[in-house]
Amino acid sequence: MIDYTLVNIDFGAEGNTEIYQNLKTLYTTPAGTVPFDRDFGINIELLDAPIPLAQGRLIVEYTEKTEKYEPRASVKEVNFEVNPKNGKIFPKVVIEIVP
Repeated sequence: MIDYTLVNIDFGAEGNTEIYQNLKTLYTTPAGTVPFDRDFGINIELLDAPIPLAQGRLIVEYTEKTEKYEPRASVKEVNFEVNPKNGKIFPKVVIEIVP
């Protein structure tokens, strides 16, 4: 049994809160892990690529997946915090709510 109080999902979310929650779910789900919609989520295989290549591919992933799964928002820019010592990148997706 899953304790949904630990998942921190607002099942009654509406408006902008619902959009942000949907995008958080989309961006944190590895593609291929959702039955019946294997395209949902972000392709994590690209994270093994060199940092500049991974950044470019992530920008495309965030943009295309946002257009497909949450058309009420659009990606304005994606910024990255990069730690070159360990190769970790931390993306920050800036979105705009489409009127």
